[in-house]
Amino acid sequence: MSKAIIVVDFAYKGPHRKGRGTGRTGLSNLLRYLQYRDKVQNELAQNRDYERWQDRGMGVNWREILKNSDDTQSKHVLAWTWVVSPAPDLMALVPEHKRRDFVCDLTERVVEDYYTERGFDLPEYSYILHDRPTDDEGLQQLHTHVVLPGTAPSVAERLPVYNNKERGHDALFRQVASRHFAEMLDDVVGPEWRREREKDPTVSPDLPTTTDLDDWFPRN
Repeated sequence: MSKAIIVVDFAYKGPHRKGRGTGRTGLSNLLRYLQYRDKVQNELAQNRDYERWQDRGMGVNWREILKNSDDTQSKHVLAWTWVVSPAPDLMALVPEHKRRDFVCDLTERVVEDYYTERGFDLPEYSYILHDRPTDDEGLQQLHTHVVLPGTAPSVAERLPVYNNKERGHDALFRQVASRHFAEMLDDVVGPEWRREREKDPTVSPDLPTTTDLDDWFPRN
């Protein structure tokens, strides 16, 4: 299996505005965009009382998440923003009625294990589940956006958290996500998912190669 079975990425918003999309204003705009972008495809989301965010301590709406980001920021990071996006062709093997819970469970496992591997206590976080069609007919791209604080709790004081690609943190992130996704596929689908992927090693998820949100999730 030469192709990635899951795509994960981390980015951050700094506390100071340095241009369009940065600083507190940039985070506020991003949170509102994530909260409301699925209204067209999700009838439930048209109801303002619909709970879009899964709250694990950061808040259940963009205002709460923004406030908690303010309260838990580090010197250089206002909030971390993650994307967790399993390969659509493999998610298609999961029974449709299980897919949303599957991706939510996967997201929580990835968050918890990544921080454990880094030696941090689990921080507060919130995440939101989105869907979008792919270019492959019949496939969907279920994915989550996760918002985490710039710090992690500890006994004495909150500790700053930095994710640095040069220090291998992105590689660890991919390893953690791939391990959990593979284990969950083994449990739900069985070993045949590995054989299906091996039949055509050139198969590639319909995913952008950049981290620009407009490339990942066009504003239709």
